[in-house]
Amino acid sequence: MAMNVTKVGLAKTGRRRSNVFEALDNIRDDITPKVRDQVLLKPNFLSSTNQLASSHVDVMRGALDFLLSTPQPPKEVIIAEGANESFSGEAFQIFGYEALQAEYDVPIKLIDLHQETDWVETTAYLAGRETDTVRMPKTVLDCPCTISVAIAKTHDAGVVTLAMKNMIMGTLHKSDRIKMHGYQSHADRELPREAQTLNINLLRLSRFLKPDIAIVDGTVGLQGNGPGGTNSVPLGIAVASGDVFAADAVTSKAMGFEPLEIGLFKYANELGYGTADLNEIEIIGPDVDTVAIPFKPHETADLQFQWHEDEASEYLAAD
Repeated sequence: MAMNVTKVGLAKTGRRRSNVFEALDNIRDDITPKVRDQVLLKPNFLSSTNQLASSHVDVMRGALDFLLSTPQPPKEVIIAEGANESFSGEAFQIFGYEALQAEYDVPIKLIDLHQETDWVETTAYLAGRETDTVRMPKTVLDCPCTISVAIAKTHDAGVVTLAMKNMIMGTLHKSDRIKMHGYQSHADRELPREAQTLNINLLRLSRFLKPDIAIVDGTVGLQGNGPGGTNSVPLGIAVASGDVFAADAVTSKAMGFEPLEIGLFKYANELGYGTADLNEIEIIGPDVDTVAIPFKPHETADLQFQWHEDEASEYLAAD
């Protein structure tokens, strides 16, 4: 295999915390140079009450265990998320994240991105292909090392929602997130146009928000009509990579989907934003086919797979 092949760590240890540590440890030489004095971990809090749909604190423990085992560990860790919650910090409180601050010998800040005061605007396209603006937080943009910590879940517009989408959709200004789908309100959403638009906008914003390191917790995944719900899958794995699209591609395969049939990954692979072609990825750990469990797709998956757009190149081009 070529020396410059993209590497992805895959682990199946039986425990969430050790899964994450081992997935990262399998590609330690690739990950260690990316670690900086300040590191931002971005979990996924779709809900402040549904643990299945939100990042488990043990995933953070596995990531922190690894970061502090590197030759030059971070001097500060930020855990930042724009959660769906009824009051600021609710998800951190309910899911036990506050305990991390006493467990580790490194300062850990828990940041609610809804409290961000400094935003950077960029262009997104709506369903009619008129443009609008969405706002990205400086807290994330300015951090020298960002890590997206996602969950293996199906989705209602993008087929799956993994590390790249987690980093974008959970950090944007909350009122702007619906625009990524191409609409001004959830009531207006309509497939397959929504899928066509979301994939284009996610690719565009990945230019700014692509994480340095990706972790996907597939210890227990969520299938069916995700990204919420309670339909769980005991997949038992964790995936990590310095290439977020490679991590998402391997996770998609483990979930029973072909990554290059998913719009975001196909666009990224073709434009060189990352590697989503499994033939160009070296998996360090068990073979993905030996751990794969097909997830039940969302009931609208057939419409979601109609993400192709003839004029996509026009909208994918940098401004």
